[in-house]
Amino acid sequence: MSAGSRHAAFVTGSSRGIGLATALELARRGFGVALNGPSDDEELKAAEAAVAALGRPVARVAGDVADLGGHESMLEAAEAAIGPLSTLINNAGVSVISRGDPLDVTEESYDRCQAINTKAQFFLSQRWARRLLARERDDGRFYSLINVSSSNATAVAEPRAEYCVSKAGSATAVALEEET
Repeated sequence: MSAGSRHAAFVTGSSRGIGLATALELARRGFGVALNGPSDDEELKAAEAAVAALGRPVARVAGDVADLGGHESMLEAAEAAIGPLSTLINNAGVSVISRGDPLDVTEESYDRCQAINTKAQFFLSQRWARRLLARERDDGRFYSLINVSSSNATAVAEPRAEYCVSKAGSATAVALEEET
């Protein structure tokens, strides 16, 4: 994508499911797309081929969003491949390790949900926003930060308590951003 391109998006968790569908729709609408998955596996390569088939610039940016130390390098790789990012879509997410009684939730399952569904989303957004604010933006482009959540942010599902807590946390962070 040339430096003059108007639309470039980084979509986390885009090797399949909602993330891939989002990436494909963005490409159909003219975006260059940086795809992300936890590893550079066959799913991520297939997603890249699907976006490339639409004739839009595409890049694979493998990396675990829960690894906060990798956020800067992921954003750098995305921008090196498709140009300055106008859009960040935080789609990556995980469910519980095992559904069951909230009294039986393990620290491992709770921490995993928090690390990916809440913490990674918050800090990747922060890193992207800082990069955005540090560069010249008087170019007529619109910028978007989209956090994919779940109805379980407000509608609690008892067998997935730790998932609900993590989605409520990410939804609350967005609400705080909207008020400031």
